[in-house]
Amino acid sequence: MKAVIFDCWDTIFYNEAEKTHHFQIFAERIGRSFQDYEFLKVFEKHFMLEKHYKLETPIKDLLIELNIKNSKELIIELRSILEEGLNSPKSSSKTLKVLNELKKKYKLGLITNTFYQSFERLEKKFKINEIFDVILKSYETKTLKPDPKVFELMIKKLKVDKDEVLMIGDSLKDDIEAAENIGIKGILIDRKGKHLDYPSRITSLDQLKEFL
Repeated sequence: MKAVIFDCWDTIFYNEAEKTHHFQIFAERIGRSFQDYEFLKVFEKHFMLEKHYKLETPIKDLLIELNIKNSKELIIELRSILEEGLNSPKSSSKTLKVLNELKKKYKLGLITNTFYQSFERLEKKFKINEIFDVILKSYETKTLKPDPKVFELMIKKLKVDKDEVLMIGDSLKDDIEAAENIGIKGILIDRKGKHLDYPSRITSLDQLKEFL
């Protein structure tokens, strides 16, 4: 094993939305749910494929695609909900310790479907450029997981073969199955116990040593 690739949000880092559920509040405000995978992908397409400095444009475009009547008042309300959900990202010191230990032995990659605003704060707070050898952000690659192209790009940039890599993520479809579909072994981090029968499963990052 020469490299470990990580998903970002809810795998390593999280933001206040995890506690206050602002993204779910956003979805419910327009009659949708983030548990709906199709809605999630539409949401990501509008917000995470471009470096949006203002959120009004992707909000309006999302509402148009979903055939939801929009108004200035609704857009302002939705923007406020999102901005609250993009508060300063957090992570545990235990997680950061695991990453720093892994870095001594392996190349580290990070693939993320993400907002520009939240990831910029993440970079500043945790200096992740010093942790990861390669970082692929959706708004720079113009690609969203589970598109295999982003995994292929990561392998190329890490300069390793697919059988020399592990992919770690919290999404069975976007992280694990997407990686395994192109020959990269995946390890699911399942802190909330949603996939108890999945064989390659951990509940915390310090359990990775069992697979390395």
